[in-house]
Amino acid sequence: MAQKERVAPVAVITGASSGLGAVFARIAAREGYRPVLVARRQQRLEALAAEIETASGLKPWVLALDLTESAELSRLMDFLETRSVTPEIFINNAGFGDFGPMVDADEERISRMLRLNIAALTGLSIEAARAMKRLGRGRILNVASTAAFQACPGFGVYAATKAYVVSFTESLSEELRGTGVSATAFCPGPTATEFGEAAGLDESAFGRISLDKWERSAAACAEAGWAAMQAGRTVKIDGCWNTVLAVSAQILPRLWVRRIAGVIFRNVPRK
Repeated sequence: MAQKERVAPVAVITGASSGLGAVFARIAAREGYRPVLVARRQQRLEALAAEIETASGLKPWVLALDLTESAELSRLMDFLETRSVTPEIFINNAGFGDFGPMVDADEERISRMLRLNIAALTGLSIEAARAMKRLGRGRILNVASTAAFQACPGFGVYAATKAYVVSFTESLSEELRGTGVSATAFCPGPTATEFGEAAGLDESAFGRISLDKWERSAAACAEAGWAAMQAGRTVKIDGCWNTVLAVSAQILPRLWVRRIAGVIFRNVPRK
């Protein structure tokens, strides 16, 4: 087992304690990568690490970090450097949303969202790209959202952060062309994770507006994201129906799109 751990390539997954991040970690181990599990919740990470080690024989590293703090970002990079580890996979999955009118939002929560969804993702992507470029190979997956493709009243700041992720990743992908390193923006739609609960949505209301009719499982969604990353895709929207909606949002007049979105989200109560 020890020899297997030494030679296995490394995959870093942020937001690994639940949802897509946990599934990405399982996939990485299944495909022969030793996961570096990063999230705030130590106990969940340790439980996932034990599960992965039992299933794959690969012992994940566990880092309980709050990536909204710059010092914690440095701890992650220092952890890799002190072990002379260059990840061949880097998945920026950590992020969160906040549902409700922006004028009623908690300022510190919005600030934390910007630091995590934008600043942390940007810094980690660039650091990973530099290291991978020196290595001559690597894959970066930045988890965005179909919210990136239109205004989302009720999720205004979150949607804007995900639009940033898509634009940033597209530029990074082009800059890395020909280096052996790729960057992929993965855009899920409604997915069965803890996102809605953490964002303050009353998810019992989703049935009234039929959003649950196309909700994807975290497993299916993560498999699609992993495949797109390994194929070197620059932007991947998860699922046919989500693709139709995202493309439609680009074709229809912007006024129509935001008014429709406004009607939908005004009918979803907060917890």
